[in-house]
Amino acid sequence: MNKKQTGIIVALLVLIVFAGYLASKVNNPLYDANSSLDGKSAASYNESQATSNYFTEAKLSREQSNAKTCQTLQNLIDDENTPEKEKEKAAEEYRKLALQLDQAKKLESKLKGYGFEDVICYIEGDKVKVFVKTQNELTEKQRKLIKDVVMSSTNIKDVDIIAKK
Repeated sequence: MNKKQTGIIVALLVLIVFAGYLASKVNNPLYDANSSLDGKSAASYNESQATSNYFTEAKLSREQSNAKTCQTLQNLIDDENTPEKEKEKAAEEYRKLALQLDQAKKLESKLKGYGFEDVICYIEGDKVKVFVKTQNELTEKQRKLIKDVVMSSTNIKDVDIIAKK
């Protein structure tokens, strides 16, 4: 399998995962029919919905940005007029981006497996930013768990953890 085929497969996999994620979000009910809508629950619902929107929009924005970057790099790689050194550099950037995306998705899945409601991770060079949806402030134990999971998954020690309510 050549680099072009690998790139196409990676791009298609990212799009399939993203489409599945959006489909699951769209098909979920907007409210629980069994819950009461008094002032407190309506307010907490609005706050929860705003946080969910943040995570959904952040993931959507990240996917669009990464797809655009991947397409630009793929165009450089496929262009016959691009010098060979630039093609190699673009291929290496493409590979790094694909690996970072894969690591971020795996990291998000692992953290959700530890019971966090929603998580989004950004891997930027030698730094990882982790946004965690939580009702309360994160405990020191939770922060240590997140940092340990990030370090074991990515070998990156610079971890920035942000709790979103």
